[in-house]
Amino acid sequence: MPREITKHATILDAIQRIDLISELTNKTDGYYTHELDLEVIVYGRNYNGKKVGPYLRLFEFSAGEEVIRQGDWGNTFYITVDGHLDVYVSDDEVQRLKIGSIPPGVSFGETAILTGSQRNATIVVPPNGNAIVFEVTRPALRLLRKLGMFGQNLDVTYRKHVLGRTLEKMWRAAGDDYANENLERLSRAAQLMIYGKQHVLIQEGEPIDRLILIVNGWLQRSLRLGAQWVADASTEYGWKQHVDFLGAGHWLGLEGVPGEARWDYTATVMQRTEVLEIPLAHIRQDARLRDALRQSLHSLALAYDEVTPASSAADQLSLSAVEKEIMTGIVDATNLLVMDMDLCVRCGNCSLACHKVHGRSRIMRRGIYIERPITLRRASAQRVLSPAVCMHCQDPLCLTGCPTGAIGRFSNGQIDIDPKTCIGCGDCATQCPYNAITMVPRRGLAPEPRTLLQRLQSVFNLRHPAPPPPVTEVDNNVAVTCNLCHNTPLNPRGANSHVYSCQENCPTGALVRVNPREYFTEAKNRISLVYRDQTQAVGRNIHQSDPVAKLLRVWGVATILAVTCAAVWGLLRYGLETPLGTGRLTTMRWLTGLAGLGSVMVAFAYTLRRQIYRRRAGPLRYWMQVHVYAGIAAGVLLLLHAGSVRGGGLTSLLTISFYLTILSGFLGVVCYLFCPRLLTDLEGEPLLVEDLRARREELREKLADIDRHCTPKLAALIRRHVYERFFVLSFLIRQYLRREELSALLAAAQEETVTESGGTLDQQSRSLLLEAVETAVTLRRVDALIYLHQLLKLWLLPHVWSAILTIALMCVHIAQVILAAAR
Repeated sequence: MPREITKHATILDAIQRIDLISELTNKTDGYYTHELDLEVIVYGRNYNGKKVGPYLRLFEFSAGEEVIRQGDWGNTFYITVDGHLDVYVSDDEVQRLKIGSIPPGVSFGETAILTGSQRNATIVVPPNGNAIVFEVTRPALRLLRKLGMFGQNLDVTYRKHVLGRTLEKMWRAAGDDYANENLERLSRAAQLMIYGKQHVLIQEGEPIDRLILIVNGWLQRSLRLGAQWVADASTEYGWKQHVDFLGAGHWLGLEGVPGEARWDYTATVMQRTEVLEIPLAHIRQDARLRDALRQSLHSLALAYDEVTPASSAADQLSLSAVEKEIMTGIVDATNLLVMDMDLCVRCGNCSLACHKVHGRSRIMRRGIYIERPITLRRASAQRVLSPAVCMHCQDPLCLTGCPTGAIGRFSNGQIDIDPKTCIGCGDCATQCPYNAITMVPRRGLAPEPRTLLQRLQSVFNLRHPAPPPPVTEVDNNVAVTCNLCHNTPLNPRGANSHVYSCQENCPTGALVRVNPREYFTEAKNRISLVYRDQTQAVGRNIHQSDPVAKLLRVWGVATILAVTCAAVWGLLRYGLETPLGTGRLTTMRWLTGLAGLGSVMVAFAYTLRRQIYRRRAGPLRYWMQVHVYAGIAAGVLLLLHAGSVRGGGLTSLLTISFYLTILSGFLGVVCYLFCPRLLTDLEGEPLLVEDLRARREELREKLADIDRHCTPKLAALIRRHVYERFFVLSFLIRQYLRREELSALLAAAQEETVTESGGTLDQQSRSLLLEAVETAVTLRRVDALIYLHQLLKLWLLPHVWSAILTIALMCVHIAQVILAAAR
């Protein structure tokens, strides 16, 4: 273990001896020029009793000790003070090779912080020496960048690192066709440039004077049509006929390598973008380099010679989806939570599971809504929601403002917050553009223990759980965010796979954690294969392929058919009461009864699984499938078990309760299959039932206010043409059958109402009438959505209570049968 040197005089002396940061100790008129920065970096400061810093620690490493290890994630970088360090890299065969050494006064490890990537080398103290090294935490970068030499060195180091990494990828992709010599010649001419959003990188019609390789970020390409530019993404579908998007790995300007040419499109930067630029004048002067580029670059990256036209509705939908994925930034996440809204039954189990595991839910079912093609070249759409939950960005903004370094990339590359060093300042929460970080009280009040009656009410209550009380404390808060369920019992040490509480406890498989560049295939096809980086493992994409679910489906259908055929064959051959052997319990009545009881027990296991949140018990969606198939098998077996003989009152009640359970379960399956799709069609964008109820009250108050401002004549007109027309069952059912867009429905309703009113109203009355129509139609749409939400849970109460009654009566029935057999 390295030994920490804590003496401040020694630390200040070491700073003065390192040119890179010696400016930190410069003095003006006898005072430190950067006194406040120096205090925070070296000593730390107290702000209202909360410690910030120190950001710099001095360590002495012994021979053979590792300073950093290749593949690790870190929130610190280092500066050598005394002694040399050896640099090793490990190849795919885990053979460690020494590639160089680091002398005193040099910084290393900072590019991994800036790029959000893993360490690319192992730094070790030589076997026959020792070293003194500064360890510097991430927040110090903001202060040290103000120093002229350090800031310049950091910029040069970053550009050199990205340039080298980019050329290395090119070399690996091109193989033997691209020699090291040409790479070196190319690197001397290449320049890494960084552009901000909306920068016009290429202007149509101008001469092609450079090659451009997109390293990170996105470009939008557009064409000029006649005298107009087609680059405004806010217009309707027409613009998309002549616009496309390009991501990392694409070369632009290849057509200018052989000779003079002009750009035939305009390219605009869509977000912060890094590009590699190589002047064509340099390439044309070097014949060998020019020939190598002409032979290799066309096979190295996906380069479009012209803007891809959108020739179909599927292309239009794909381009719209890509644009939103890029503009919102979700395509650049490393671990994205996606909800398929056609599968989401709005049960809230994902939020509950997160609450059970972490003590407070970190999922809010609001966020970025995208309609995208299910498969390319098909117009059918998938509606997905990316909730307001941490997506572990490649370039996270939340890390830039933290004054203590509490938030950072941890063991597996996930963004997490260390509560021990978090001071609750809220900088990370305000920096996050996705509202994925929440400030909560550090020590919440322990909930009062619930009684048995309260527990039963919570299990069978159809109401949505009340939201947690708002955070009112400002002095003792801590930031929390999704940490991919690390350091929880769900992911014990040595587990073969990583699971997430929200995904594990979704009953329909609506939620899945994905790599967005693989999931969103419309964006994936706009990134070169060489540049599809994935920084951490994600779950299997169950929306596109879930082999376990398919296997269970086949198993369930096969089991039901086999059990039904076997039971029917046995009954036809032996009857219910004829013994199949020597024992009294070998009749078909006993066999079907016991098999039916076993199926009921298998189905009932789903209820037990729903109570398990804090440890692994298998994805709930698989238990749901088994529950359904086992319930169907139990229904068939017990129907055959009962036969045509009418039993007593207890047996009849048992039969009624059992089939009420089956029928309510079938109603639930139907609701789960159709209601989410109806909801998604009518919503436009996902809405929580709490929002809908609040909106309904708002619309009702608005209608009441309109009535108060109406003349008697106008009030009668509104009652006849608005209330009697829209507040009827037929108009409510129309919402479900036609699934019209609300804007189109409003326009048609207003036009018809004005026509029917005769057109004799003054301007004020006409405005009130149109406002009443808009409010009434919107209110009916909200009502339709609320009823669908209620329908998704309405079947649950009779299903659960009839199941409980069935189990109780079945126990009594079994006891009676056993006593009768014993006599």
